[in-house]
Amino acid sequence: MLIKILSFILFSSLFYAQDTNRYTDSLFNFNQTITDGIYATAVEVNKPYQGERFTHDEDLKFHLFTPEDDTLTLRPLLINIHGGGFVSGNKEHDDMIEFCKLFAKKGYVTATIQYRLGMSLFSKISSERAVYRGVQDGRAAIRYFKENANLYGIDTNYIYLLGSSAGAFASLHNLFLNEEAERPAGTYEISNIPPTANDGPDLGTLDAINPTLKYGSHPNGVISLWGAIKSTELIKASDGDVPLLLVHGTTDNTVPFDVGYPFGLPTLPKTYGSKPINEHLINLGFNNDTYFVPDEGHEFYGVSNGMWSPAPNAYWDTIVTKSTNFLWEQHKPTAKFVYNEADGYGLWQFTDSSLGATKWEWDFGDGTKSNEQNPTHTFQGFGDYLVKLTIQNGINSWDTTSTIVRDTETNVADNLNVPLKFELLQNYPNPFGKAIPSGNPSTIISYEINKTRFVLLKVYNALGQEVAELVNREQIAGNYKVVFNASTSSATAKHLSSGVYYYKIIVDNFIETKKMILLQ
Repeated sequence: MLIKILSFILFSSLFYAQDTNRYTDSLFNFNQTITDGIYATAVEVNKPYQGERFTHDEDLKFHLFTPEDDTLTLRPLLINIHGGGFVSGNKEHDDMIEFCKLFAKKGYVTATIQYRLGMSLFSKISSERAVYRGVQDGRAAIRYFKENANLYGIDTNYIYLLGSSAGAFASLHNLFLNEEAERPAGTYEISNIPPTANDGPDLGTLDAINPTLKYGSHPNGVISLWGAIKSTELIKASDGDVPLLLVHGTTDNTVPFDVGYPFGLPTLPKTYGSKPINEHLINLGFNNDTYFVPDEGHEFYGVSNGMWSPAPNAYWDTIVTKSTNFLWEQHKPTAKFVYNEADGYGLWQFTDSSLGATKWEWDFGDGTKSNEQNPTHTFQGFGDYLVKLTIQNGINSWDTTSTIVRDTETNVADNLNVPLKFELLQNYPNPFGKAIPSGNPSTIISYEINKTRFVLLKVYNALGQEVAELVNREQIAGNYKVVFNASTSSATAKHLSSGVYYYKIIVDNFIETKKMILLQ
């Protein structure tokens, strides 16, 4: 006989455009909410640099940017840390300001921070202390923003660092120089007789800056633009698999892509660039993202020491896109669902199996939608339907997945099962509609034909007016079932009120009519 078979093709998760693709599209204007805010006060070496013991107290400042007219109260935070080799640079760098603006437009809270500068290019100890101060300052900034999360509308589960050059040194060491036992020897008190330029005070613990703030100092992800670390021995399995995007040009002569001296100066300690960092992470089984560009040098997206030179190039757009996708992947939910026939009469149950969802939007591909987590739905007639589920989580990050539902007729009959006559059967359930206990607005109309014939099946109201045409085509001998959906979402029936309706079949000279009752 002929039976109705529902088959489906499940596509892998596809990211379809939404009306509000927060975090991937620019949906807002930006506001510079705070200018020159102070996140900490710390001891900084004097300018010009004369040695580690010549210091003064310095306010560490930041600019803060937010999405304009944003109604969301908790957003991820992206902290941008400028370059400059620990001897120059500031939070006003063109690239840092532009990152702040671009990601605020996408729905993030963003900041560009100033950290302490001062270093001799001819002293290994001085460079160790400069990097360590940068690490302390980055950690202090994270703790400050966690302390003031409600004030700035920050979700403390999603705090990210983006560092360029020296800023990337500070960001990477935040991940991997995270135990007091890993502190370089040069960061402790140094006192020689007679004094040297390396003599200076103990720089204190990793969280010595703003020590009263007890919040965690680790980010939830790092974007390193042409950065490096002191040694890959700092990277241990116990550090955990913190999301990391490494961006580097393979011929960088300022911060070597491989192992080498920054600025090409052997007076500085060797550093381990993105290549050995990536190799070491892979050996530990960690997953990280990379964008390594052959034959490109330092700051290859169109800046010189953080300033446009003269303008961003095509690499800028690529890095912004990769950074956008990297950050979104860290906090987006994962859309999944399954479905099955719920009652044997064309009512399908869609069950959400997503991870991290708090909001749902279903598009059934027939002009109807639902915001329920686990909706039921009846398709009208045979055909292919693209069913999409779009979800959001508490910070309105999103994901989408889709399934093609193919509702077709398949002939699995043999001659022994061919009906002996034309017959129209009573619909089931009857009565049907939203007012019955199951709330099912659909009913199944079954009929049998014993020869290949042209079949016409229509529904009429009590006045004899046609309200739906269910079948109008030639069909081979067999048993058939057709779904009649009387709901407002029906693609073939107008909105129907409660009452008596009639369905009529015409096959050659065979004409039969039966009555059904709709309770809405």
